[in-house]
Amino acid sequence: MDSRFLHLLESSIAPTPLEVFAVQAEVERLTSKTHPTQHDPELEATLERYRGILSPIRQIPSEIWGEIFCFATPVVVDSRAKDDLVRLCCVSSAWHEAALHAHSLWANIKLAPLPEGRQYIYNNLVSWLARSGDLKKGLEYRSNVGEEDDNDYPTEAGFCPCRSGGSCMWMEDPVVARLLTEGALLLHRVSFQNMYPRCVGNKMRSFQVAKSGSPSTQPWNQIQELELNIHTESWQGGWDSSSELPFRLIPPSVTSLLIRLPRYGKAFDFEIECQRAKIDIAPAILGQLTSLGLVCEWGPLHIVTLLQHCSNLETFRLGFGHRSHADQLLLNELDNSDPMIRRVQVEGGIQLPKLHTLRIYDGAESPILFLQWIKTPALRFLDLETTGSLASICPNWTEALDDFVIRSGCARSIQSLRLASDSWSGCEESQRLRLAGWARMDFPRVPSTQA
Repeated sequence: MDSRFLHLLESSIAPTPLEVFAVQAEVERLTSKTHPTQHDPELEATLERYRGILSPIRQIPSEIWGEIFCFATPVVVDSRAKDDLVRLCCVSSAWHEAALHAHSLWANIKLAPLPEGRQYIYNNLVSWLARSGDLKKGLEYRSNVGEEDDNDYPTEAGFCPCRSGGSCMWMEDPVVARLLTEGALLLHRVSFQNMYPRCVGNKMRSFQVAKSGSPSTQPWNQIQELELNIHTESWQGGWDSSSELPFRLIPPSVTSLLIRLPRYGKAFDFEIECQRAKIDIAPAILGQLTSLGLVCEWGPLHIVTLLQHCSNLETFRLGFGHRSHADQLLLNELDNSDPMIRRVQVEGGIQLPKLHTLRIYDGAESPILFLQWIKTPALRFLDLETTGSLASICPNWTEALDDFVIRSGCARSIQSLRLASDSWSGCEESQRLRLAGWARMDFPRVPSTQA
């Protein structure tokens, strides 16, 4: 074995152009020694190793490997993805360096409650996130009951003990609270996934009462994106005052908020309970939001109550959940029985002066009918998705859109309207239809029927 090539044979680094020339010459020299009728295992093994040096895969730049690893790794890394990423780093020193330089691999982590007696190691969490460099960092909490579980009827063991009066599983691990109360790293995004409101509130309260660090410099008080996903399929029990705690503890630094509320049928037995429930977010916090995402099938009253304070909102995404509950509540509240609804109707809708992107989906007729509650003079992009055909849902849907545009005064600013329906499923192409006052409307093309 030629000593000139040992560093290439013992690693996966790419050879220089001069080394490529030298290795090719050596391969040609050794190949000339082989005889078609003779078998020399040692010589063939040497040739195979030399040809490996010339493999095109070794010429792939480190940056490309990093991009490949990013495609192969979830944006938010959980324990399984973490193990996969560590294995990639162990393949070779080149892959290890490529992964370290792909900062987005390390920017977002997902944590779930550990088995009793185990805790996360604070320094490990900090060092992992620190590898993301200057990128925005995110932390996601998730309950130990997954939305993707095959068990449609979770057992008692799947619920947090605080549901039955015990201590919250999230209060047992102080390491997570330390990560959000000490100033080692600043987090841009925090997400609570598939958790009971009480669990979310307990954890958020632990961030506020922590003694370490100055409140003004704690990572929790500087996050900008917050997601509260309490839309768990495992929900059992009603909605009470403790369920409203997370909304009162949203830090004042948040400018982007995503809320997924539990289903109406899971949280309430009677409509009056839903009407009395509160999404108790401080008006000052709502007033500084630039992005809001809301999944709510509790009817428009709750949505309108939030939107009246969102004067700086630029992007709004609204989902109505299951059609039956959303439509029932919508129709029940159209009787003008609530003072808030009556006031909004008299004013022609809530003014959202900076909103430029509006996406409304699910809930059958709700996307079209909801437009009556808002005015958006700066709107540029409107995306409406229904769970039924437009004609059967709202026969006068074009008039409803026209009324919305006139009330909002956005005829000159609107650039794109997308209408989608599950009755058009499977259609990938779209055709554009121009209407007066609209710059563009995108429709999926309905395939022609054959006799």
